Amino acid sequence: MKNHRKSGIAVLFGLCMMSVLLFPEKAEAGSNFSGDWVKEGNSWYFFLGPNEPLENEWLDYNGESYYIGSGGKMATGRFVDPEDKAEYFFDTDGRLLEDEFSKSGELYIGKGGKELRYFNEYCSFIRKELEKLKGKDFGKKREKDSGEKNAKTEEEAIHPAAFALLDINEDGYKDIILLQDRVGEETKLHPTILSVILYQEQVAAQKGSGGQSESESLPVKQRTLLPLLEEEGNGDYATVIRKNKLSGEPVFLRTNGAEDFSLFMYKKDEGLTELYSLVGKRDQMGGIEYYSFSDKVSFQDYQSVFLTIQNQFAEPYSLKAFNLDEEGLTNALKDFSKEELSFYASQEFNQ
Repeated sequence: MKNHRKSGIAVLFGLCMMSVLLFPEKAEAGSNFSGDWVKEGNSWYFFLGPNEPLENEWLDYNGESYYIGSGGKMATGRFVDPEDKAEYFFDTDGRLLEDEFSKSGELYIGKGGKELRYFNEYCSFIRKELEKLKGKDFGKKREKDSGEKNAKTEEEAIHPAAFALLDINEDGYKDIILLQDRVGEETKLHPTILSVILYQEQVAAQKGSGGQSESESLPVKQRTLLPLLEEEGNGDYATVIRKNKLSGEPVFLRTNGAEDFSLFMYKKDEGLTELYSLVGKRDQMGGIEYYSFSDKVSFQDYQSVFLTIQNQFAEPYSLKAFNLDEEGLTNALKDFSKEELSFYASQEFNQ
């Protein structure tokens, strides 16, 4: 083994107070060695001296934590302690990950190098579903302009170009909002919504714990998506997201740009609920008849409800959108606050 050396002083975790706190079972006071890193192929090894590898020990090197296994080989990726089945994750460069995403962005590792398994499984599920939804057609079927009686319908294919993740039902998990147009300044405040989709899950089964690692003994969850609202991308109506001025909650405003307005809001015990519905219909004489839900109302009553919608729900809801491509998926699934991540961490223990 030669070349590609990392030289320096290696100190086992038992030599410093931090290592005692993080890995007390690995502490071995008095073990102080000088050594060298040696790269062979794609793997790194640590040697105390000629033909003397450090083996099966934790190593503190330049402020980072490593695990050196059999033959002096540095651990990467998922590592299960053979003694107590504790599970740790190391990045591709061998350092112990903690409260950060891996370089690939596919895994988030929490405190002590432990995987936030539920969060990573949630992200994997959302990514796969968005990949499938990217091909869904929201175009409206139209009759062909033909004199034939049995003219077939044709479709103008419209696929979602962007998306946002937002916890609509306040259960801690972010739900999906599909958007018609790519992210840009012209669509930032008023993105056109194609679909609002609720993320749902339930515990399916409990795996046995005998001889298994920590994550393998956790419950298994079944995940599903429930569409709450869908819109034709080239239809007569468009849906946008607005902010409830009184509560700060998101609402969905559907309108034809004329007399018709519907306002939807998610309620915990009722699901997506229509708060207001205003419709203007032309009568045989060309006049307009006004309706609130199915009830015919006067223009004054119609105007009163319209002003309520305008005054209370006119402000755009701040929605962070991402393009529905590989870069957008990666960035969106890393865009979680510490508070949001702490919720997923709590799910590791509350099942």
